[in-house]
Amino acid sequence: MSASMRVGTYATVSVEWTDKGGNTVGVEHGTVNWASSDPTICTVTPSTGNPAIANLYAPGKIGTVQIHATGDADLGEGVKNVTATLAVEVISGEAVAGEITFTQSPGQGAEGASSTAPAGTGGHPSHGGPSGGSSSAAPKQHDAKSSSSASDKPRK
Repeated sequence: MSASMRVGTYATVSVEWTDKGGNTVGVEHGTVNWASSDPTICTVTPSTGNPAIANLYAPGKIGTVQIHATGDADLGEGVKNVTATLAVEVISGEAVAGEITFTQSPGQGAEGASSTAPAGTGGHPSHGGPSGGSSSAAPKQHDAKSSSSASDKPRK
């Protein structure tokens, strides 16, 4: 059997012991020991009050672990271990932050291109000015009327 959980989350697991016929049986009371094959991926903490239940926590590392529950199947003197195993895959959690990477490309154009923009161009060489590619003729002025008021007169 296997399960999956996200980084930073909790889960609860429980063990039920069975015999060869699939019948539910008990183990020596209080003898269930829980373990994780890699606590850096997933920790396991026994529940207080019920040793057949444990809590899992995935602290941050991604990977697959084996969760083991081991009990004493010999209800009398002596110890006869029985172990149940669950594979747990810890997967990426939800995004909680982001990082923006800035990469500057070489300037466009040939060697000798100016790295500064001409004055009055808003910091960009293509926004007019002597080297910005616009004509040297003065901008054409247009007559304008405002339609907001009937008393406006046309400009000359």
